[in-house]
Amino acid sequence: MKYIFLTEKFYDDYKSCSEIEQKRNRPYMQVCIEIDGHLFAVPLRSHITHEHVLWSDKENGCGLDFSKAVVILKPDEYIDKVRKPYIRPNEFKNLKGREYEAQQRLKRYINKYKKAKSKQHIKVNQILCRYSTLQYFEEYI
Repeated sequence: MKYIFLTEKFYDDYKSCSEIEQKRNRPYMQVCIEIDGHLFAVPLRSHITHEHVLWSDKENGCGLDFSKAVVILKPDEYIDKVRKPYIRPNEFKNLKGREYEAQQRLKRYINKYKKAKSKQHIKVNQILCRYSTLQYFEEYI
């Protein structure tokens, strides 16, 4: 897996998108995943309480949070080439070799989002769409 941080420019360009995590003093490490020619960044988060995740440390609620995935439209501008990500050894071990699984799970989440978007009369779908960052990138999914 390729671990990255996003740049200040990314956060500035998307500052009006309230569901995109904006932790500038301690930004989320991201994992890059390519799907259908688009590069996605999926954050590694802690204290996750929903099901849209690939666990890196389930006991502590840590993993790749697909509900907060973003499309990286300008990789040269949005991927930080200076800061080097560090991942906790136990999480690294649990994610190592799982690139294909992460890609497939992100694809499933995208499909679930699209289905939920088309059936907004169902409350659980409204919630999924309201809190997903995919709402800002629908033309790319």
